[in-house]
Amino acid sequence: MTPPEGGGGGGRDTPKMAAQHPPPPLPSRPSSREPQRPVPASPRRSDKMAPVPVPLKDMKLLDVKLGQLPTWLAMRDFTPGGIGGALRRGYERYYNKYINVKKGGLGGISMVLAGYIVISYMWSYSHLKHDRRRKYH
Repeated sequence: MTPPEGGGGGGRDTPKMAAQHPPPPLPSRPSSREPQRPVPASPRRSDKMAPVPVPLKDMKLLDVKLGQLPTWLAMRDFTPGGIGGALRRGYERYYNKYINVKKGGLGGISMVLAGYIVISYMWSYSHLKHDRRRKYH
């Protein structure tokens, strides 16, 4: 008489017998042919949801598409108060990023000096271009 499959043992699962059985199959993703089950809506927002659209007025310049640029520019505040507010926000952002840090370096101040050199050259360019040496006088 031959022993039953699995090594015998009277129907008990021995460690030797358990090692011979393959693990149960993992659940697979449904194929496109199978109907997908609806996912229950959860009350909290998950990472898979699309981001909430931002109004064009509140978008940053780098987020604006080229076709939206004229509309975005028309929504900007070009009054003296609006321009002053933009300059103030830019200065505060620069100060907090480069100057008001625990370990400061020469990066922030060197940017200011480089900007000053470029702007002063642009202002005096019309005077400097007449003083250039020319081959023929």
